[in-house]
Amino acid sequence: YMSVEAVLREMNEIRQAGTGKPYSQRAHLTADHVRKWTDLLCQPESGFYDQIAIYLARGFHSLELDFEFCDVIANDIFGLIISSPDPRLPDLFYEVYCAFDEGEYWHKGQPEEEDPVDVYTRPLIAGIIEESSTHGEGLLSQNR
Repeated sequence: YMSVEAVLREMNEIRQAGTGKPYSQRAHLTADHVRKWTDLLCQPESGFYDQIAIYLARGFHSLELDFEFCDVIANDIFGLIISSPDPRLPDLFYEVYCAFDEGEYWHKGQPEEEDPVDVYTRPLIAGIIEESSTHGEGLLSQNR
């Protein structure tokens, strides 16, 4: 049995291996990684994706995780899901993925001095955190 924290450490190691490299040349999460982790956690993929999503949201909201890390992980997982034989996106994961996606670009009519991460992603993530705590979704505590 592997802890979620150990999985997250491995994800961080994969991300750090690509630091300073263009996105296309970085190491990315693979279907083999996800299969290994879900087997070790004894968890279905959809539950795993939602756990990672709430971890990213909480970590970003508390400023423990930076935007780039969260965005890369969310993008990698999104790519794995949509290219899988069962491309259904878990609702919570998709909501978190979309929140990070909104911070990737300047929106039409947005002043150049505004950071899209601050204007779009932070409020969306705050809403997800509020909603998950209101509904008692203790998917993954931030305590490590």
